[in-house]
Amino acid sequence: MSESDTPPILIVDDQEKLLRLIIMLMTRIGFPDVEGVTSAPEALERLRQRRYALVISDLDMEPMDGLSLLREIRADDALMNTPFMLTESSFDFEDINLAHQAGADAFILKPFDMAVLKAKLKQVLNRKPRKRETPMAAESSLSVEFPMLGKF
Repeated sequence: MSESDTPPILIVDDQEKLLRLIIMLMTRIGFPDVEGVTSAPEALERLRQRRYALVISDLDMEPMDGLSLLREIRADDALMNTPFMLTESSFDFEDINLAHQAGADAFILKPFDMAVLKAKLKQVLNRKPRKRETPMAAESSLSVEFPMLGKF
């Protein structure tokens, strides 16, 4: 499979060192097309220009946090089915509850445990598309081979 067949991943983290580290980790586990941005508004701009297989966003960012980014994505009919993982060095129950209500697909603690990261990626990339109250156009389901993760 060529690199162009692998859907891109978007990483959002306002700490540039962490952003570069996450991009490197994702590339190492088999995602050749990984982009990174340092703000939620910039992420929304990218999401409206290109279709991504997954967004991995830090929770605690300024001026727009990861939860606000998630809500914007879920409110947009064109973006609502984009898989979304939140990252943070610690989550409290309220964070998890609010993010779950907003439509987060998974949470992962930093620093990442590689086995947990791979398991969460498989879980998130295999989930069924969301449905609105009114019928939407059928979306093709993701069926792509990711190196080291296997068939989706």
